[in-house]
Amino acid sequence: MSASQDKKKRQSERAEGVDKRSLAEREAAQKAKKERRTWTIVGSIIAVLAIIIILLNTNLLYTATTAVTIGDDEYTNAEYQYYYYSALNNFEMNYYSYLSLFFDTSKPLDEQEFTGASMGLSVPESLEGVEGATWQDYFSAQALESMREMTALYNAAVAEGYTLSEEDAANIEETIASFETTAETNGWRDGDAYASVVYGKGVDLDTMREQMERASIAGDYSQDIFDSFEYTPEELSAYYDEHRDVFDTLDFEYYLVAAERVETTETVTDEETGEETEETSEVVTDETMAEAKESAEQILQAYESGAEQNALNFAEAISEVLGDEAGEPYTYEAAQAYSTSMYLSDALADWILDESRQPEDTAVIESTDSGYYVVVFHNRSDNDVETVSFRHILIKAEDTDEDGEYSDEELQAALTEIEAVYEEWMEGENTAERFYELQQEYSEDVNTSTGVLYGDEDGVYTHIIEGAMVEGVDEFIFDPARQPGDTAIVHGVSSSYNGYHIVYFVGVDEEPYCDYLAEVGVSGSGVDGLRNDDYSAWHDELLAGYTVNVNGFINWFAKV
Repeated sequence: MSASQDKKKRQSERAEGVDKRSLAEREAAQKAKKERRTWTIVGSIIAVLAIIIILLNTNLLYTATTAVTIGDDEYTNAEYQYYYYSALNNFEMNYYSYLSLFFDTSKPLDEQEFTGASMGLSVPESLEGVEGATWQDYFSAQALESMREMTALYNAAVAEGYTLSEEDAANIEETIASFETTAETNGWRDGDAYASVVYGKGVDLDTMREQMERASIAGDYSQDIFDSFEYTPEELSAYYDEHRDVFDTLDFEYYLVAAERVETTETVTDEETGEETEETSEVVTDETMAEAKESAEQILQAYESGAEQNALNFAEAISEVLGDEAGEPYTYEAAQAYSTSMYLSDALADWILDESRQPEDTAVIESTDSGYYVVVFHNRSDNDVETVSFRHILIKAEDTDEDGEYSDEELQAALTEIEAVYEEWMEGENTAERFYELQQEYSEDVNTSTGVLYGDEDGVYTHIIEGAMVEGVDEFIFDPARQPGDTAIVHGVSSSYNGYHIVYFVGVDEEPYCDYLAEVGVSGSGVDGLRNDDYSAWHDELLAGYTVNVNGFINWFAKV
């Protein structure tokens, strides 16, 4: 190799070495840069996760972010949970005695299919037609609809100048104080901690107070709107006439002569195996139906025959034909026509509700594969009558020996108790407000699931027609000499209790019962009355301007 070639070779090797070092350095630099970027990403992810973990262990996702927007109003997840658990708690309270028929309280509600529709519950509009809806979906839909309604009513109320009344403010503070007392009694940190137990994470006493105040203002406004509709006598009369088969009251008696069931045996062939077996059952036959019809006709003849002074009443006529073991007839006095069509067989209800029906009409009516009804129609009223309102305190006698009867001693114990309450009433200020306080303290006429007095929101029975109450109460409140504020102890007996009432007569209602029915309808009948119809139209129009939007991201993290 020449000197010049050797020189070029050394230069080439040096250059190649430099290039190799540069390449290695570049590769090392790129690797370091990639690692730094990777660790930056990992660090960022860790930081985000750390923030999420911190948030999930605080109330920020529940109280500092918007979970639901209704119109222009924003609600936190805590506020949403207040309505969710209000709906759930109320449901559990109302149906506590048979709650297990709806869902299993030991399992998450989002793992249990909503079956309420098949059990008569109304389905929220947002769940109609939804496949696989759960019980959590149901209560969530109820919560959102309650929030929507409250928002619309509250905003309209504020626009009209409504503010919180002193009475409502006092009641709310009483509720808040009860949470603080319960928390202290049961060892919770404070009232805020107990509020979160009842209504969900993030809910505190301030959340409760604010939502209760808004609901109170909205409720006052809603009631005033409901009360504001006015109707002419002609409008009320026309509506009543249109729905007479719901509103009218009826007096009638009936008795079912049951056809005897005869034991019969028949051969049954299995469709798959062809095997024949003998099956025995009891069935009504043509012969036993004919016998039942004959007995029913004899009862009717016994009731209708004879001179007037020797005529048998319906129960006596039944005993005359079937013997004392036959039992009593079903007697309806002042029964609403709606209940007649709802609870009686179609054939019997159709006969009773026939427009041509006259007092003391009678009939024998077939009940398919069962027997024959004997029915006596006494009267149909259009309810153009006075009604009264009253309060009462009920103390029930206790069947301590569980023999199915009430002894003199058991009745005396109830009487002694009610007399003590009456003495307390007589020794104090005799006002309706004070009587209401005694009702709340002592009366056993309460909804067992809610503890709320029966009657209206103030414990008053309103628009009561004569004959609708137990005998002792009915006689007292419909005494022509009765004056508002009169009180007395009366004995009352029904199929469900035996006991004593302190009755407080409120007075005669201003409007006839027929007009009252035309205004408010009959609950559960599908006929809601003019006032409810008009309020519903107003209510629906108001809510149409409010849509609900749920922040799914926030609700995914801050789950109920």
